[in-house]
This record gives sequence, C-alpha cells and structure tokens, in this order.
Amino acid sequence: MNPKDTITVDVPLFIRLLEYAREDAQTDMDLHDVAEKIISLASSGKTLTMDDYSSIVGSQEDIAEIRAWQVRAGIIK
Repeated sequence: MNPKDTITVDVPLFIRLLEYAREDAQTDMDLHDVAEKIISLASSGKTLTMDDYSSIVGSQEDIAEIRAWQVRAGIIK
C-alpha cells in the first residue's frame, strides 16, 4: 500500500512534468488538477512513467483545446 500522498515518478516523467508546469499550464488550477491525477495514479504504490503522461495531463490536442476555451472565457490571454 502507498503511504498517503506519496508519489514516485521516474526521471523522464519528472522532467516532462516540470516542462508542462513551465510551458503549458496556464493557471494554478491546471497544476492542482495534475497533482490530483498523479496522487490518484500513484495510490497503488507503483512508479509513474512516461506511459502515464497522457493520463496525467492529456494529449497535446487536449491541452490546445483547454487553452482555447480559457482564452474564450477570458481566463487567460
């Protein structure tokens, strides 16, 4: 069993998540959503890898669609 709120990720996923936070996340809520997904996926105690990336942040198409919605809603410019 995984201790509450403990996650393990491999280095490639860690680097990509940092890139996502810097380049793609537009709001704090984006980061909170990612954190919740990571915690949920890690609840089994497994090490998360790049295979889990699309489950965590979605595809590039998903990111682009969300960004377009946020622009239309006036959340971001």
